[in-house]
Amino acid sequence: MANNSSSSRTTTGLSVPQAQFPAANSPQRLGSPSGSVQSTGRNKVALKPGRSLMDWIRLGRSGNDLTSVGGRRLQVTKQELAKHNKPDDAWISLNGKVYNITPYMEFHPGGMDELMRGAGIDGTDLFNEVHKWVNYESMLEKCLIGKLVSDPRPSRPASTKSFTGLKPPSPIVPKPLQPSTNDTTAVDGVITVDGGERPQTTKQNPRHDWFQSNATVTVVIYTKWKNMTDDRILIDKTDKDFQIVAFIEDHSLKLHWELEDSLQSDYEVKVSGTSGKVEVTLQKCNPGKQWTSIGEPMTDHSTFQKIANREMKYRQCVLKQRDAVSHDTQLLCFEVPQGTRLCVPVGYHVFVKATVCDTEIVRPYTVVLPSILTDDVSQDIRDGRLFYLMIKIYQSGVLTPVIDKLNIGDKISISDPDGSFLISKLEACQRLFLLAAGTGFTPMVRLIHSSLQLSKDNRKVQLMFFNKTEKDILWQDQLEKLKADQRFESTYILSEPSGDWQGPTGRIRKELLDNHLAKPSPDAQSLVCVCGPTPFTKTTIQLLADFGYKDEDTHAFLA
Repeated sequence: MANNSSSSRTTTGLSVPQAQFPAANSPQRLGSPSGSVQSTGRNKVALKPGRSLMDWIRLGRSGNDLTSVGGRRLQVTKQELAKHNKPDDAWISLNGKVYNITPYMEFHPGGMDELMRGAGIDGTDLFNEVHKWVNYESMLEKCLIGKLVSDPRPSRPASTKSFTGLKPPSPIVPKPLQPSTNDTTAVDGVITVDGGERPQTTKQNPRHDWFQSNATVTVVIYTKWKNMTDDRILIDKTDKDFQIVAFIEDHSLKLHWELEDSLQSDYEVKVSGTSGKVEVTLQKCNPGKQWTSIGEPMTDHSTFQKIANREMKYRQCVLKQRDAVSHDTQLLCFEVPQGTRLCVPVGYHVFVKATVCDTEIVRPYTVVLPSILTDDVSQDIRDGRLFYLMIKIYQSGVLTPVIDKLNIGDKISISDPDGSFLISKLEACQRLFLLAAGTGFTPMVRLIHSSLQLSKDNRKVQLMFFNKTEKDILWQDQLEKLKADQRFESTYILSEPSGDWQGPTGRIRKELLDNHLAKPSPDAQSLVCVCGPTPFTKTTIQLLADFGYKDEDTHAFLA
């Protein structure tokens, strides 16, 4: 979703815990008839004029006191924090710091009700469920009141639950450095000492090993996941600092060493489709030298945790090429740093970060391809050295004007891949229906390409593409050429058509689905993917449910 505030996080069979952010009835959560939809993400609500992010930044720089306490730094107990839980007097604690969020109420993209979920409590866990990638310290810097401190009641036993009703995370026990590649590891964020009791978890830490020849060093990871693919392997190497991250279902395994000797930065990654075994092979800088070990494991080595809990890493990527896609949308090619392998799975996004007016701004963008017409994907893309983003430039936006001003050769911070769409869902379907509005087209690019260019299956692909005007239709020329493939069909719907437009008009509605979308059939497995502005996505999901599609057949990339 390459718009200025999009997200493409998804999940399967979303189960809403008792204390969850956003609230179940919040406008920030996409609704569905069954209460379950295959998507997560941050829905936005309409803000009043003068309540944009740029307006908030200006307010923070105005010199007005946004703390409500005269700018003093206070020590705030939980008892005191709990008193400030009203819209006109709201404080929140995030990672031990207390902020006055009262002035931010009307600026919050998720709406006031959503923000009030964290008022008067330690909202760290709630915040991290949806906003972990947001730099709240920068956003709320002028609202900082002070630190959260323990209540002065030393004789009372400590509670085992936080104010949110969630059990606090187990303490991290430092793990001694070991030369073994299979020592005790962290599971779900808890690190244990060798021989210690392992916390209960349904996920087993995948075993890993290494071996060498005269010329190479190979790291092996036994994921035992049949859906493992090579684009789920992320590598960073700077001198002898060597990291591998494997995204295995909804967990990530991080291997991290200070290498015994130097390796070249060209990687060969092989994945066994049946066993999920991963082999990462590198060339020795000193062929013939036999290593006694792969190197010294770092403190975060062999960490196995949920992907949602891992820290996002950013890299300075170089803008290599810029091409116009439409009057307001660009295709940008970025190169990763030397030693990095950053392959992005289909349907995943990355975060782009920049500092604007002393405030850190982050936005997610779905990774696309330079074209959907060819099966000849360049080796640099396959090896994770280059990737492409399709970004709509909002002249009144906050981040996209910064992106628009980048010159060839300039750098900008871009994160690890994020998302949960499984290519196996695509491979299992016989009919793929894509409903996209505006830059909600970006997740569809690689779905179309994978189905038509990289597969010989007789999968039918149908795109319904909603835009304001004909000039807004992204890659219309390429889509028209794709119609030569009998498996592909596209329909364009315009909300503000010109007088000579002959196609469908208006917005998403039942009539359009009746005319262009096939009913679910037990004879052909269907997958319906949706992406666009929140009202579009919400309405489409409801219409699809009325149409007979089940939650497991529907995947929404939320904007």
